[in-house]
Amino acid sequence: MRLKNTISFLLIAAMAFAQKQTPQQYIEKYKDLAIIEMHRSGVPTSITLSQGVLESNSGNSRLAKFANNHFGIKCKGSWEGNVIYADDDAPDECFRAYESVLASYQDHSDFLRKNWRYHPLFELRKSDYKGWCHGLRKAGYATNPQYGNILISLIDRYDLHQYDDAPLPGTGLPTVIAGQTVNGVPVKTVQEGETVKSIANQNYVKDRHIRKWNDLPAGTEIKTGEIVYLKPKRRRGSEEKHTVSKDDDMRAISQKYGIKLKQLYKKNRMEYGTQPKEGEVLYMQKKRSSEDVVETATKNPDWQEEKKEEAFVNPHSIKANDLDSLDFSNPGALNKVELEVPDFHIVEKGDNIYRIAEKYHVFEEDLLNWNKDLNPSVMGIGQKIYLSSEAAEANNTTVKKPVEEPKIEAPTTENEIEKIKEEITVDGPISHVVVKGDTLYNICKRYNVTVDQLKEWNKLESINIQLGQKLQVSK
Repeated sequence: MRLKNTISFLLIAAMAFAQKQTPQQYIEKYKDLAIIEMHRSGVPTSITLSQGVLESNSGNSRLAKFANNHFGIKCKGSWEGNVIYADDDAPDECFRAYESVLASYQDHSDFLRKNWRYHPLFELRKSDYKGWCHGLRKAGYATNPQYGNILISLIDRYDLHQYDDAPLPGTGLPTVIAGQTVNGVPVKTVQEGETVKSIANQNYVKDRHIRKWNDLPAGTEIKTGEIVYLKPKRRRGSEEKHTVSKDDDMRAISQKYGIKLKQLYKKNRMEYGTQPKEGEVLYMQKKRSSEDVVETATKNPDWQEEKKEEAFVNPHSIKANDLDSLDFSNPGALNKVELEVPDFHIVEKGDNIYRIAEKYHVFEEDLLNWNKDLNPSVMGIGQKIYLSSEAAEANNTTVKKPVEEPKIEAPTTENEIEKIKEEITVDGPISHVVVKGDTLYNICKRYNVTVDQLKEWNKLESINIQLGQKLQVSK
């Protein structure tokens, strides 16, 4: 069987070392991205954000950290991308893995747009978030019978429906208000037409100071939207660690976390001027071990795919040309097929309720309501199953009263919300499939575990691993 390229290069976007994120922080971080997806796909922002909060435990789940999978979407269907394995309803299930959070959000939207089960939702108003939530449950997005009500309670609690009529965000360039700081250092956002000299004059400093504090070589100009430090950066960064992504360089990382560039090199024992390899973890508050050598970038890393996709992870870094590359002309359901559904279906050998539902694009729940004597576990060949309420009523078959949505109390505390998310979030042990170029050492670095832990979890007697071997990389 052909091995899929399992996340060996896409773990770079995972923030494995970050502190636990709150729902409010998650919403603030990704709301612009969800709004953009609403305009592109037609999925309401409140739905995307509430599912993201719930399915990824506000971005804290192992799937979100290690695979950028914020919606628990599995590898079923025609998925040919990267994969990761985790325990869910069954042990060691296959889940989709993405290069970026953006890719996860887009795939979530398109997953709903391309599946007939969710097509009716796109006929609802964007403001009808309750209809969307109950529809997701009925369509089978999750097995929890309270799924719809849980989403509604999250939307109400965090007022997510306020974003369902939000306009398309602008360029998304960082907006720094007067007096704002990064890592305790005053900064400003470069406006159109501003230069190093004009900013220096505005702040009563010499332009050479602005260049020094921002590691700008002589003759290099600043760009509109760039963050400029108005005083020297710190010797320590605002975060403990940073995982290097595709477009990162040392100066950009230095600017992002407010750490002096020379200090960033020193803490990571790197030669000044070199650049770290994608996926490397840089230290910004303490000096790394001399044995833990940072791999520097090469022109074509062994694990790099031939085909690269433009991707942006952080919605705050979205540029105008990124938005221009997205197609906003066709939101709504895709590949919608209008079937001529007969009045009934005669059960044949091999039939089950799921296959019948898929064949005629009707929900299992409706089939049970329209056929009072239908037992999904015991269906006989030749049995007649009505495919609409009208057909059932016309043939004097009593239609069951639709099952009312289960009622639940909306969560009132953060602890209640956390408990619900933990029950639904896929957060079991993570597995990695060995691909060409993998070593036990670089796998340990990717997942922030030790060699002894990998050997213990996988009962390895040596550090030798085989192509295609599946390794448990978390508890």
